[in-house]
Amino acid sequence: MDKIFCGFRTSKHPEAVKRELIRRIADTGSKPQHEDTINNMLQEAVLWVTDGSSEFEENSGMHVYTSWAKSNRATFENFFTKDFLLHLLCDRLQNSSKAITLVHDSMHILQGTSSFLSLCHIIEVKAISFVREHPNILTLKAFCQLMLEFRECIPKGAFTSTFCTTLVQVMSAASSENSQENPDQFVLAVSVIAQLLNHIWQNASTETILQSLKMIFRVISVIDEDFEPSISLGALVKYIPLKFITTVIKNVVADGGVQDTNMTAALIRMIDWLRWPSSQNVDQWVVAFLRGLATVHKYTILVNVTESKVDQVFDMLQYPGIRDPAMKVLEHMLLSFQHSPVAFHQIVDQVPSIVKLLRCENSYGAQECLAKLGELLHCLMFLHAGFPDLYDPILELIKDLAKPSAGLIKLRLAENKWTAQKTEITGYVSKFQPKSETGKTGLINLGNTCYMNSILQALYMCDSFRRDVLDFAPNAQCRLILKLQQTFAFLSHSQRAAYAPGPLLKVARPPWFSSGHQHDCSEFLRYLLDQLHEQELAAMKRRQEGDDFNQEQMEMSSPEHVSPPNIYKSRLRSAQIVNTDVPTKEAVSAEKTPILGIRCLNTFDPTLVERTFGGKMITTFKCLKCNNESSRIESFTDIPLAFPDGSKENITSSSLIGGKSMVQTSDVVDQDSADGHNVEADAGTTKSPEGSDGGIRLNDLVQYYLEPEKLEGDNQYKCDKCNSLQDAERCLKITQAPNYLIVTLLRFSYNIKTQSRSKLFTEVSYPKSLQLPVHCCGTDSDMPLASPRCKVSKSDDGYCQNMLYGLCGVVVHSGTSSECGHYYSYARHSLPVQQKHNCDMETDSLPGSQGPPGGEDTDYLQDKWYLFNDSHVIYSSYSSFSNVTKRFGRDTAYVLLYRKIDADPSTRIDLNESIHPAVLDSPLRTDLRDQVAKDNARYLQEQELEARTLAARRTVNTKPLNSWYKYEDSDDQGGSPGGCGPGGGGFGGMDTSGSRFVY
Repeated sequence: MDKIFCGFRTSKHPEAVKRELIRRIADTGSKPQHEDTINNMLQEAVLWVTDGSSEFEENSGMHVYTSWAKSNRATFENFFTKDFLLHLLCDRLQNSSKAITLVHDSMHILQGTSSFLSLCHIIEVKAISFVREHPNILTLKAFCQLMLEFRECIPKGAFTSTFCTTLVQVMSAASSENSQENPDQFVLAVSVIAQLLNHIWQNASTETILQSLKMIFRVISVIDEDFEPSISLGALVKYIPLKFITTVIKNVVADGGVQDTNMTAALIRMIDWLRWPSSQNVDQWVVAFLRGLATVHKYTILVNVTESKVDQVFDMLQYPGIRDPAMKVLEHMLLSFQHSPVAFHQIVDQVPSIVKLLRCENSYGAQECLAKLGELLHCLMFLHAGFPDLYDPILELIKDLAKPSAGLIKLRLAENKWTAQKTEITGYVSKFQPKSETGKTGLINLGNTCYMNSILQALYMCDSFRRDVLDFAPNAQCRLILKLQQTFAFLSHSQRAAYAPGPLLKVARPPWFSSGHQHDCSEFLRYLLDQLHEQELAAMKRRQEGDDFNQEQMEMSSPEHVSPPNIYKSRLRSAQIVNTDVPTKEAVSAEKTPILGIRCLNTFDPTLVERTFGGKMITTFKCLKCNNESSRIESFTDIPLAFPDGSKENITSSSLIGGKSMVQTSDVVDQDSADGHNVEADAGTTKSPEGSDGGIRLNDLVQYYLEPEKLEGDNQYKCDKCNSLQDAERCLKITQAPNYLIVTLLRFSYNIKTQSRSKLFTEVSYPKSLQLPVHCCGTDSDMPLASPRCKVSKSDDGYCQNMLYGLCGVVVHSGTSSECGHYYSYARHSLPVQQKHNCDMETDSLPGSQGPPGGEDTDYLQDKWYLFNDSHVIYSSYSSFSNVTKRFGRDTAYVLLYRKIDADPSTRIDLNESIHPAVLDSPLRTDLRDQVAKDNARYLQEQELEARTLAARRTVNTKPLNSWYKYEDSDDQGGSPGGCGPGGGGFGGMDTSGSRFVY
């Protein structure tokens, strides 16, 4: 029979005939046979299995082998000896996978015999070397199936860890592209190997699992052009207990032996694991690693990994099986990459195709993914605002998807931000403070520069001014506005907690301001606005004249080279004096309107400052003897309000003197008084107007400022008609209201009696809304059309319209003099909100006009206040600064900014709508955007360098108890552990016997 079986192998019979003959030969084994015949038949069947040239031969040999072995178990036990088993395990056979299947079936047959356990021990001993010497994936699958069924064969003790790491090594080299198996067979084989490792890990010690994880990390972190680890390692992730995430990541990211290049390679390959079918928990490990790197400030790795893989992760959304984990990784990568829009913009072009695919796929998973993608896109467009050309198509594409609220967007961004991750470095106190929870950027005090910082923050919160500044076309002659642009761009987009406005300080500091000394913020504001106006006006003139600009002249005209200018030069230049013998009404009517009178002198378009803060007023002097009137029209950018004292000689647009206050002596503090006691103030004869709470109302100070003033005694007026000094009356009327009204309270004075500087601490009631009477000349047909909020009344010389303003900024001075103390500011965004009002409501009003509905407490702006105190920014409230003097005796409001409330409802926003400057403003110019992006990247590098420096010091001074850098393979015979050289990946000691990877 054995000879027939042997000859049959080389016969030329048809396959159908051969199958029938094989069936008969197999059945013959159940009949009594001679022992030699049985051994010969088994030996020949083994050859068919191990050396067969076709699947028919292999299967036929296996069928005959198992049939004869089962029918002749006693003889078979003597046949399947230890030597025969070693032959199958150790010799290079043509069909090694079938040989293991043969061993598997043999162990089934021999189970329960006396030789079974000894055979299991042989398999256990040879398991590690077999895996190394047979890296074929199908062979490994067969071997792992054998061990899963006969678990007595699994290496025990110290060899368990080595066996696991060896399996990991071999899996990392397996690839469906390099094997003859189809993808389905490859995936099935890998899953069997993973199941075996899972069984071992479930019953192994923690150290065994950690050694396996170390090997996994070492393999994926290797850098070798000739070796790319297989993504089949992703099949292991779902079997790794999640409780190890914290331990593994904490050790790996803090291990100084792991180079950046190795860590980057490892993360990139982990992300590739997402492509493995049914890859579970890969997203959790990837996100945890990304967060872990952020805790130790290794931002370079995060940047490189995100930029290199984000488009591939986004592309994975088209595959249902891996869509959910890919979305989780994509969300974290993009929401944490906040310093630059680069990563987001890498996927913008792919968005339409992915959205279209998800819409076409009629499944719950696709629709859920589409909803998450829509939310993610809204968050990213909010974060990286300013690219309408890129975002408009996306907004149109997802307009039917739910848009997340501003609060949710901010929450998502805050929880994913790299710098928001809690540091894992023990004893680490960074000099880089986290950004304020408000999202606002502070300004670093550069040495008593709070006077500048408080003004800049208040101006920044004037939304239309900020937008116009950022939209200003570059002009080399307008140096100041270019630096202001830069500062505003950083305040909007910087990732730093605070920005150092050094470049702006160099060109914005008045020449007479001493570096390092405290100065008056109001004086700085006036100089700043004046220079912005003058530089833009000069550029307009040069552009109109067509002259080439001389760079050398510009250098010599910069603030560093010129003498202190008159900060009111621009106002006086635009003033027009009109002398006439006719009464005031006719004199003013001759001008028709102040605006036309000014524009006849200035043929240029209004400058940025004029459009935003510029107003017009007419000052009329009337001789009380001959009734001759002289009128002067001039522009203004702020209104200085003095406290009433019975005369107005100190209330001029160029004075910072508080005048002779009628307040109590306790309201005046002498700066030079050594003991800090109050000094006596001169008492006037006019009683101060008081609010209901005993303090002065700001509306009353405005009224006092605009009241006619008698010029008599030493303050007589020289009448041109009388040609002598005469008693006269001076009257101020505002003829054009600015979009933003700047009000300065003249709190600082010089006490002549005591020869000392002092400050007035009089409490003032600051209304949320302010009424400013604006006079217009003309007939009934010229009467302006007013909204219900801006009532118009008729007067002797025209019409008076009460313009309504909403409070949007307050600069507070803390101290006893303008030359000492500290400035900080309260501000809010200045976009009016949609709000319903009763137009018939009786309200407070100024003389000559009816007040607007709602009164002083009616708020037309969002009640979301911020406190800007140099680099410190927090949320605040109206009540916080309205009662600041009551809580802190030396803190008083000094400069107030009010925003004109436009009657046009299209300019208003919803009451609860979030205001985000980066979204409201136009896209930044390329050069500004690049500056901010580079600085954000530099900021991350600075934090990373600081963390690395500290980590290096700790490495020198302390030795970690459980370093992941050293990995020793106990099964490695006679060789030294792997080195720490380039490409080592941080674990060292990879076993290099058998099949090995050199790197």
